Parts: sequence; structure tokens; C-alpha cells
Amino acid sequence: MSGLHIGSKRINRVFLYMALLLFALVAIFPFYWNLLSAFRPVERIFTYPPKLYPSDFSLYNFQRLSAYFPQFPRNILNSVMLAVCIPFLSILCNSLAGFAFAKMHFRGKNFLFGVVIATILIPSASGYIPLFIEMSKLRLVDSHLAIILPAMAGAFGVFLFRQSMLGVPEELLEAARIDGAGDLGMYVRIALPLIRPMLITVYISTCIGVWNEYFWPFIILKSESKLTFPVVLAGIQGLLFEAPWGVIMVGALILAVPTLIIYLSLSKYIVPDIFGGSVKG
Repeated sequence: MSGLHIGSKRINRVFLYMALLLFALVAIFPFYWNLLSAFRPVERIFTYPPKLYPSDFSLYNFQRLSAYFPQFPRNILNSVMLAVCIPFLSILCNSLAGFAFAKMHFRGKNFLFGVVIATILIPSASGYIPLFIEMSKLRLVDSHLAIILPAMAGAFGVFLFRQSMLGVPEELLEAARIDGAGDLGMYVRIALPLIRPMLITVYISTCIGVWNEYFWPFIILKSESKLTFPVVLAGIQGLLFEAPWGVIMVGALILAVPTLIIYLSLSKYIVPDIFGGSVKG
């Protein structure tokens, strides 16, 4: 009986590995096809039956980048700048708010936190018109500040950090308070080091989201030199009555590679249970 049990466990494990391998192939295939298409002539991208192995290697699509993206280095630099600034500012603002809601005591705390959480129910698209009007009043249209300022804090980020801060032991904060540390000192010296996995998790998700953001930059930015790369990439479809799919594949590859690098280099630090602190408090 024990032999049959061991054999069934091995069979189940084989089926599990086969299923995981299948899912991995399905997830990787779009990137693999993007990579192949970026190095193929345009007429080879749509051949049928498609060739699933490298063939007809060519750098023509890369050479045509400057023709369709006259300022693509500047556009990429704009995306990089936003993807660097916004995550750090977002982490700073959201974690400060999360610390206040989790560990500080003030009148109306629960009510204010409920109001913050309630804003999650509001569709983001419904806020673009009032946000555009606000940025117009502040004379920030066609400015990167119009993208940075609204992204500095968000209800979901405050919620995540508040849940993480709830797991910070009160004993450590009390010991720091006895040593003379203020609220800011406890936040920097005690709370932040203990929630480092959450910091990295939020950084990865925010960075990837900002790097791929299209709709709001498309609305608020006008000058070609200030556009982000996803906006100019989407804008070349249909140029000259024909979409340059080879160049588009190169652009998509440029967008995908930094995302993969960030995720693969920091994925081991991602919080395994992002809502783990929700069982406390």
C-alpha cells in the first residue's frame, strides 16, 4: 500500500509539473514572439504557418526607430524619470499615512481611514476630467509634475502600508519612545526596516505601472519632447496608412525588458501574503 501511495504522489507531482510548465509556456510565449518579430523583416512577421524559431535575422527594425521615433531617447528618458521618481514619492507618502493610521492615535482616525478606503470604489477614469481641470488651474498641463503629483499617494497604497504597519510590535515602538525617539524616528528606525518586503513589493508594482502608463500622460502631455514612450509607441500605429509592425515590436521589446529586469531582480523580496497584516487590529 505504501508503494502505491508513493507512486500516486509521484504521478500527481509529474502532472503538477507538466501543468506548471504549460502555464509557463503560455505566459512566456508572447514575449518570445515579440523578441522574434523585433529581429525579423516586416513581411516575415505575418507568414503562415508562423516560424517559431529564429530565422531571417535582421536589424532593420532597430535602424528604423529614429524614423518613427525622432526623439525616442528623450521619450524613454521621460519614462525612466517618472518610473524612478513616482515610486519613491508614492512609497514615502503612502507609508507615512499608513504609519499614522496604524500606530498613531488622533480624533477621527477610523472615520478618515474609512473615507480613504471608500475612494477605492470610485473608477479612476471618472477622475480624469476634474483632475485635468485642476491641473489647468495650476498651469501644469504639458508638465511632468501633472503626472507626478496625482500619483504621490493612493488609497490602495495607504491601505497596504497600514496593514503592514499593524504588524510592527508595539513593544519596539515603546522602547524607542523611552529612548527619546519621536514619531518620525520610530517610523524611520523601527517601522520601515520591518516592512522592507512590503516596500519592495509596492515599489515593483508602482514602477511597472508608471513605466507602462498610457492614458493620463496621453491626456496631459502635448509637447513631443515631453511624451513618454508608451504614448509615442501607440501614436505610430496607422501612420502612412500602414502600421510599421516591425518597429512597433521593437518598441514593445524596449518597454518589456526593463519590466522583466526589475521583476526578476527583486521578485525574491516580494511579500508572499500581501494582506497578511489584515488579520490584526
